[in-house]
Amino acid sequence: MLMTNSWSFFLIIAAIIIWYIRYYKIRNKRDNRAANFLESLNPILGIEENLDLILAKVQGIVKATNFTFYMYDFSQENYVLKAVRKSINDTMIAPSYSGLLPYEKQHIKFAMTYPKGNFPSETLLVTEGEVSMVLMPIRGEMGFVKIGPIKKIPKKDIKILNEYSAILEIPIKKLVEECVNNDKRSRIDLQTSNRKERMLLAENYALYYGYGKMEELSQFDLIIVEPSGFTIPEFKRLKNNNKVIFTYLSLFEVHPMDNIFQDLTKDDLLFVDGEPLKNYDFGTYLVNLQSKKWMDHLLKNVQHHLEELEADGLFLDTIGDIESSSIPASIKRIQMDAIINFLHVLKILYPTHLLIQNNGLNTVCLETAPYIDGICWENPSFSLPETKEWTDLIVERLSLLKKEFQMKVFLLLEETLENERKAYSTAKDIAKAKDFLVYNAPVNYVEAINVLTR
Repeated sequence: MLMTNSWSFFLIIAAIIIWYIRYYKIRNKRDNRAANFLESLNPILGIEENLDLILAKVQGIVKATNFTFYMYDFSQENYVLKAVRKSINDTMIAPSYSGLLPYEKQHIKFAMTYPKGNFPSETLLVTEGEVSMVLMPIRGEMGFVKIGPIKKIPKKDIKILNEYSAILEIPIKKLVEECVNNDKRSRIDLQTSNRKERMLLAENYALYYGYGKMEELSQFDLIIVEPSGFTIPEFKRLKNNNKVIFTYLSLFEVHPMDNIFQDLTKDDLLFVDGEPLKNYDFGTYLVNLQSKKWMDHLLKNVQHHLEELEADGLFLDTIGDIESSSIPASIKRIQMDAIINFLHVLKILYPTHLLIQNNGLNTVCLETAPYIDGICWENPSFSLPETKEWTDLIVERLSLLKKEFQMKVFLLLEETLENERKAYSTAKDIAKAKDFLVYNAPVNYVEAINVLTR
């Protein structure tokens, strides 16, 4: 009997020892995993780059296509999309990705913001529409990672994600604090509010597509320029004066003299009844916005404008062409979807840079409003009695969009038409009453800069 009891006692002790060994192995493995995770983060890189590192780690655990990180923005009081990674055919695509094909394939558009509401305490599977996604919260309601589409996730993966959820709260807080202390201006809340705030506080602006005129441009708070008219050092000189700088980008038209034109085929241009659509006033062709070649061209230019020239945002011209009566309704819808897709990708790749839309005041602005930061009304016909009802409607529409989406509204007049219409006086009155900005530009926006309209 004594022998049996001794043997039972020995087995119990052995079981306890084995349990402790396994427990500490698991704990050490978990601690090592956490330590390795935290060691990969680096405050010097800035928040956006660290969020991408976090998504890369999660990407190594869960097999899915889309990985997004939403961080809580105290200024907006909601969660804002800050980083995206995608995996297509085993190809890892980070925020520097150029091209729209994967987005079109997956038919998933990421919400730019989420309201602050019920916040899950642990990783769980959620359904949005017909798509199942995994939501991994960061403790302390700092943010969350969304992964999907995914039908199911193993329990072991949920355990790992919950570990990451717990260990990331303090590092993310520290990253934010250190970025503040180091006065970092990477593409995060700090720079977004700084850029947007400077744009909203601008009291005047100029639009100029010529060369030079640095001294005249320096007198304006916000400037819109043709990027080929300036060198990188000149851009830096303008930025040193704390100007908000937007660069011109034609979204919907291409000129035969443009380098890209010779590479475009019939599929890349917009045809109706076998004929290419043209803007005969400027000798340009309308482009098919579903063209992968054209999208790559646009995004390459965007990268040059925002990363190399370090512009604060883009002035999207020719976007209003889609409202032309020469384009059938079915084609308009397809092209409008492509525009929204493009704007969505811009906000994913450059979430803190700004976008101003030129024209497109009838229908386009109603769909693009959530993605843009400003809208320009070029050559408004305020002095023409036959258009008064329409111009009054657009003024009120812009006022409502300005209020609802925190937009800046720009009225732009050009000397050639202004000499005929004499609308500048009315434009100034409307701008003053509605808190819009107005600029009366010299001929073709290239002759000079009109400092008298400041």
